Amino acid sequence: MEQWTEGLALRMKEGDQEAFDELMEHFYPRLLPMAYLITGSHGDSEDVVQETFVRCWLNRERLREPRYFAKWLYRIMTREAWRVCRQKKKEQPVEEVFGTETPVVASALEEVMENTQREELYQAIAGLPVKQRTVVVLYYYNDMSTKEIAGVMGCLEGTVKSRLYTARQKLKQILSEDAYLGKEAAL
Repeated sequence: MEQWTEGLALRMKEGDQEAFDELMEHFYPRLLPMAYLITGSHGDSEDVVQETFVRCWLNRERLREPRYFAKWLYRIMTREAWRVCRQKKKEQPVEEVFGTETPVVASALEEVMENTQREELYQAIAGLPVKQRTVVVLYYYNDMSTKEIAGVMGCLEGTVKSRLYTARQKLKQILSEDAYLGKEAAL
């Protein structure tokens, strides 16, 4: 797969529109959910991905290493999503960011508990600063290593680890407070 991507990226870099179209067809479905989790909006995420491919085509000569095309593309998308978030400066409803779809569960009680826990987690993630939220999304939802995330975000791996650690600490604090408040409210 990497050789296929590298070959297409090399052809695209030389101006081959068909190679670019194949890359776009392959990466569009991978970029859209990432953009959605960062921006929290379907419309914004589609705009981010569209703009990512426009920038990819217009700046194709800047791609130094075609074998790192995916990392380069993810970096463009991440920075564009951050730009949109800065521009919007808005709070997204949790349902917009993460959706409301639930997996099949054994009982109504389990379903209610699972929905509540998922809602609390999504709300906590949505409350993180955008760069911490991005690290969490890339690490847990896209299964990227801290080294890969550093390449995508254009920062040091230590910075990624620090943001991930800080995000985890904030999530633990928020979720433990919610659990405590939930117990208090039940009394």
